[in-house]
Amino acid sequence: MLLTGGAGFIGSNLAHRLVVAGHEVVALGRRACTVESVFSIETERLDAASLRTAMAGQRFDAVFHLAAAGVHPSDRDGDELIRVNAILPAEVVASASTYGVAAVILMGSSAEYARQSATMLDEDGILETQKIYGASKAAGGLLALATAAERRLPVAVLRAFNIYGAGEAEHRLLPSLAAKLKRGEPVDLSAGTQVRDFLYVDDACDALVAVAIALRAKGMRSGAYNLSTGTGFSVRDFARTVAQRMNADESLLRFGALPLRPDDLPVVVGDPTRLNDATGWRANHSLDQGVEAALRRLALN
Repeated sequence: MLLTGGAGFIGSNLAHRLVVAGHEVVALGRRACTVESVFSIETERLDAASLRTAMAGQRFDAVFHLAAAGVHPSDRDGDELIRVNAILPAEVVASASTYGVAAVILMGSSAEYARQSATMLDEDGILETQKIYGASKAAGGLLALATAAERRLPVAVLRAFNIYGAGEAEHRLLPSLAAKLKRGEPVDLSAGTQVRDFLYVDDACDALVAVAIALRAKGMRSGAYNLSTGTGFSVRDFARTVAQRMNADESLLRFGALPLRPDDLPVVVGDPTRLNDATGWRANHSLDQGVEAALRRLALN
């Protein structure tokens, strides 16, 4: 298996999942994957040339392309967003086709969907055209799928919703909550009314593997699929669940201390039916179970 973005949050969790399952994993990226038994190829620039170098002389069962630009909100270099998010996915597919890879799984984003009134987003929803991150991810998925169709290579784009768990960047909701609550410090939050589709990272990794299996068996059509639970919880619900699982004082959660972002959508929940039907995958962790598992792993690190 070839994995890009193996040093990141989802990538490192997926690498561990694959290794435990007995797969040989090669990680390609600017930073080495820290998971034991993964062979890392470090490159200053992830591009078509580095992809060809990694694939030449190898026979990979699947490529998981998780690398992306703009994951951190402050990372908004337009040129890099377009190169990595919009152009690179098609280059991944083209290289995979050239070197005989059986299937490609690309990590998309719920940010690909435009603002709309639907309470649950399906894959036919209107795509983003105003925000550079979401638009670049949407463009990358479309170009990758078009390249896959031309080359007759099975490819799936998984539009991930709010994946959480151990290994997230410190600025994200779960680790920032856990760190401050552990120290007994107040946590400034928005009103927390935003409803999101929270998916535990282990369930997300199971979905990635299930998709690879289904694509290779030709039991799943190429296309875009929501990687989601179909169930929405407010940010307030999520924060309170973290506090309860830590036995922390909920009064430390200062809801309303921060303003809502002007572009923060009130509801972002994805319909997972298409992915469920194609692979048989379902999210196994409830919000309580996922948060508890994540906190347990954070405590061990």
